[in-house]
Amino acid sequence: MCQVSDKIKLCSCKTKDVTELKHYWVLMCPENKEGEMLGTIIPPADIGEQLEKLNIHTLRTQLNNGNCFDVELLHQEKDILELHFTCTPQPKTESMFQDYSNYLVYAFVYKKGKWRKTNYDHFGNNLSSVQEGKIEQPFS
Repeated sequence: MCQVSDKIKLCSCKTKDVTELKHYWVLMCPENKEGEMLGTIIPPADIGEQLEKLNIHTLRTQLNNGNCFDVELLHQEKDILELHFTCTPQPKTESMFQDYSNYLVYAFVYKKGKWRKTNYDHFGNNLSSVQEGKIEQPFS
């Protein structure tokens, strides 16, 4: 099940590469320089519209009701927070992406003192990583 917990903690633990963790977060800020980024788009887990809305609401509430970070961060206007989760895979189905379809990524932008869900093109933005770490207690 991929229902996000209402008790997540965003830890700023030191790790060589957070992308090797099962659940991780990255805080980014906009830059004023041109950059080029290459990558592969991986389709997300298919969790259904109702669970997707519940997860977004739960995460937005947690982010805006106090600080779920283990360190105090001073968020700046237009900061972007990515939350990456690895779900328990569903029974295998025929798909060219079956090994990758158990990921969820949610992005929030900081505007007017609140975190708001955003859809953005990770490959089309000039962002630099400010902080990153592990997500503890990711699922209910």
